[in-house]
Amino acid sequence: MLFIRAVLISATAVTLGAATPPHQVAAQASAKRMPLVPLSDADELSTQETGCTFTFMGAGRDYLQLAGSELMLRDQQGLRSCRLTEKEGEGLETGQGSASCSGYRLHIQATGRATSNAATDSSGGRAILTVDHGGVATSMRGMWGVAC
Repeated sequence: MLFIRAVLISATAVTLGAATPPHQVAAQASAKRMPLVPLSDADELSTQETGCTFTFMGAGRDYLQLAGSELMLRDQQGLRSCRLTEKEGEGLETGQGSASCSGYRLHIQATGRATSNAATDSSGGRAILTVDHGGVATSMRGMWGVAC
């Protein structure tokens, strides 16, 4: 949610140094081809789940949120919510895993070094999100993060 977004933005600033326009341009271009649309703040606050919260942020917006075992994503038809297995959830939370939700096959692959902060019980880093829907796969570079 907003805290996770702040952690990811801080991690991005530390990892990337100063924001570079080519990275932003590439992220925005891949976001336009993505079958998912960004989650709204209302979407992210709609869960009743508690526990650790994972997000994937691309082009400055959250595209996935996992709270407890509930994964939320949004496409052109609306908000989708799915229950993930423990293994799927752990894979996403570590930045290296796959899950299926509402006909979408999602894969997160961390790239580079992850950062962690014991004081906020959070970690995150750069990643690539690949979304396969109907046999058409699209990828987006961004940041993954989890806070407990």
